[in-house]
Amino acid sequence: MFKGLNLRNFCVGLLIFSLSPPFNISAKEEIGKDEGPSFSVFSLNNSFPKLSKSKVRMIYKGKVKRINNENIELVDLTEDNDDKAYFYQKLLGKSLSQVNGYRASLAFSGKGNLPVTISNNDIASILDWLEENPNGIAYTSIKSLPEDVNVLFVLDPEE
Repeated sequence: MFKGLNLRNFCVGLLIFSLSPPFNISAKEEIGKDEGPSFSVFSLNNSFPKLSKSKVRMIYKGKVKRINNENIELVDLTEDNDDKAYFYQKLLGKSLSQVNGYRASLAFSGKGNLPVTISNNDIASILDWLEENPNGIAYTSIKSLPEDVNVLFVLDPEE
């Protein structure tokens, strides 16, 4: 019926295909399943206590606005920063557009404030903002965390 196609060729092709590695393996999986960076939520205010993951989630959802009876302010990275999207995905399980939509609805209804977005994503700019805002809270990858800050929470990539 089909010229050149027989059962033997079909079986050999199927065997080769089934033994070959999957085509959809990403580069991260090939390198060794790098889970991504760990993040630290921190402040320069030493009176803030260590926080649980659920408390940090509530803070970044806009449901907690005070710690130790002090109003807090959040600083956020710019939209084009990959760490921002990864942080919110790992912490809240939501994409950046979902988080932005949720926060916009809170701000529009008057139930919450949007975090302050700084124009420069480097740690020096974040620290400058925190110095001007003593009740400010920020996040950064562990590798860029300075030593002299109050670490409130560490978000591991496995969580």
